[in-house]
Amino acid sequence: MTIRMLVAAFHPESQRYVKFATESGMIVRVLDCVESEHKRLVRRFGDAVLTVRGTRGEVRKTVAAEGFEVAVVHEGEDFVLTALITQSLREAGVPLVVVVTSDITRAAMYRKLGAHQVIAADSEDEAWSALEGMLPNFATA
Repeated sequence: MTIRMLVAAFHPESQRYVKFATESGMIVRVLDCVESEHKRLVRRFGDAVLTVRGTRGEVRKTVAAEGFEVAVVHEGEDFVLTALITQSLREAGVPLVVVVTSDITRAAMYRKLGAHQVIAADSEDEAWSALEGMLPNFATA
C-alpha cells in the first residue's frame, strides 16, 4: 500500500518532510489553508500543494475527500492555528494525525484536540526519525 501523507507546516524546513516522505515512496500533499502562506507554498511545492479555503468545514471536506492515511502538523509560531488544523484533520477522518512541537507541555492539549501522536523534537530530522517508527505499525494495520 502506498501511504498518502498530508503535511501542514508553515516554515521553510517543511520541505524536509516532503523530501523524506517522497523518498520513502509516499504520495505527499502540502496543506495550503492560510492565505498569507499561499504564494510561498505554491512556489516551494508546486503541484503538491492542496489549496483549501481556510475554514474548518472546507478543510475537513477537502481532506476527507483526499483519503490521507497520515497527516503531519508541525507547530508554527501560532500554536492556535496548529491546534485548529489538528482538530480539523482529526474530524476529517485522517487515521493518524501527528503533531510535531518543540514544547512538550502542549502535548496534552494537542491530544485532546485530536492528535493521535505528539512528537517533541527540535528539528525536522529528529521528528522524521520518530515518525518513521510509527508508520510501519500504521501501514500494516
